[in-house]
Amino acid sequence: MITLVRLVSLAAVLAVACSSQLRGHMEPLGRHRPGPEDTIDEFNGSLSAETFYREYVQKRRPVVIRRGAVNWPAYKLWTDDYLNKTYGHMELRLEEKVEGESNHHLPAGKFGIGRDSLENFLSGYLKKGSNGYIVGELPAPMYEDVRVLPCMACSSLYNKIQEVNFWLTSKGAASAIHRDAFDAINCLLNGTKEWYFMDSSYSDEVYVIHRGKYELGGLSLINPHAVDLEQHPKFSDVKYAFLTINAGDCLFVPSGYYHQVRSPGGKNMAVSVLFSKTPRNVKLNTCTGDDGDGDDVQATTYKPLTQAGVYLQYPGTGDMTMGRWDIEMFRTVMENFTRANGGKCDESVVVKTVVDVTSPAEGYATPNDMTEDSPEMKVLGRTLFPMLNSGKKAWLSLDDLDAIPVETWKKVIYAIEPNDVSNTYDFEYSIIAAAEIEEAVEDFFRHNTDVTRSDWIHIYTNVVSGSEYIGHKVFDMVDPEKRDRLEEAEFREKMTGVLERYEQDDPRLDVGEDELNLIRGRAEEKSDDDGGDDDDGEEDMPAHEEL
Repeated sequence: MITLVRLVSLAAVLAVACSSQLRGHMEPLGRHRPGPEDTIDEFNGSLSAETFYREYVQKRRPVVIRRGAVNWPAYKLWTDDYLNKTYGHMELRLEEKVEGESNHHLPAGKFGIGRDSLENFLSGYLKKGSNGYIVGELPAPMYEDVRVLPCMACSSLYNKIQEVNFWLTSKGAASAIHRDAFDAINCLLNGTKEWYFMDSSYSDEVYVIHRGKYELGGLSLINPHAVDLEQHPKFSDVKYAFLTINAGDCLFVPSGYYHQVRSPGGKNMAVSVLFSKTPRNVKLNTCTGDDGDGDDVQATTYKPLTQAGVYLQYPGTGDMTMGRWDIEMFRTVMENFTRANGGKCDESVVVKTVVDVTSPAEGYATPNDMTEDSPEMKVLGRTLFPMLNSGKKAWLSLDDLDAIPVETWKKVIYAIEPNDVSNTYDFEYSIIAAAEIEEAVEDFFRHNTDVTRSDWIHIYTNVVSGSEYIGHKVFDMVDPEKRDRLEEAEFREKMTGVLERYEQDDPRLDVGEDELNLIRGRAEEKSDDDGGDDDDGEEDMPAHEEL
């Protein structure tokens, strides 16, 4: 017995000793290496559209544009007072300051969990203990104060913007280690951001969750605030670059490039312009004329965001569109299948496109209804092809596909992929389980025979962790006569129908254990002498050359 105890104690000592030998184990991101070993190119002011596209977009390399946004109207105008008076009624998404918590930790705003008015957010975000930050689509009325950098404004990328996002927080916000689905130019208007960059070739070493064949976005399993190198040993090999971005600076972040962001200062505000990794038919150096100073107009011409081609625009209220499919990517995949079909796009090509775009990453199971021969897909093909084929042709040529307006492509994509519930006013119902509410109600009625509105709001916000906004809406459903007090039997009866709106299964969006094992297994199986293969596990679609 004594021998066994000694062996266990010795094993514990050895485990601690081994952990202590791992550089940066259980320390913040960056301590796992001697220091930053990669660098990011920087330009002062701007760079030409051709340099930007050829050297950074096509080569998938980040680049810093110092003072790129200092001449935007927003750079000077967007004080809290101005935002409140001018755009205070706009509604935006809320996230928790430290990314990676479950949805039950999302802050509640004026319009429920994960949604607030700008006015309400501004009234409290700088206060101690504030746990929320705004991240979501920039409302279209706010475009008036934003400009597009010359490197995009002087190419056809100016008319191929997927969406525009807005970020606003106070000190202490931090992201998870992740990669984004879209290329983005992120311009900081207030504060300071610290960026840690890791090359996209480190897919396995970063232990990223990636499901879609073309889906370049994804979260890492690694906690950047305490990197567990025993659980994620391959991360020790990941070199990184470190950048500090200041107010007025802009940064190009290629899709698929791993990064983590921290906001150490006070007010921190940014605008991010998103566009596809695979933009079609890109034309460069589209700006003309003389800027009067002899400088290259391709590097000095700013254009209004209001005149740009932004595919997905959010008016500031109602359903949002954030995170929808990449329209340019969808079109590129369909064009590639059309070429493979002798230049003819018909129902079969539409089905092939949908199956391919919705395919999971290698190693993940394919749903039974996502095969070309499935009845569901054939019905979908018969539904979608007429939407594209307004001329009722037997098949569409590549020229026909190119002539289809963006609004039609949006309708096709919306028909395939429903809007994410997080973009709607029903989000809160999807992340709170009906069983949680039933349990809280059951506990309340062990000691009470009736329930008032204030009782219910306390139950819903303090026990269930819901919002006051939805709490009041729920009580309005069970008490339409506004009596503000219901007997137990009546309340229970009326709540039965209301609870059907809530999540019936586990509301947590955690990754399953099988998926965790798959991700970790990939990293462990990856050969150390793979010759520097930079395959990131996603389909690499060639970007079209400009005309």
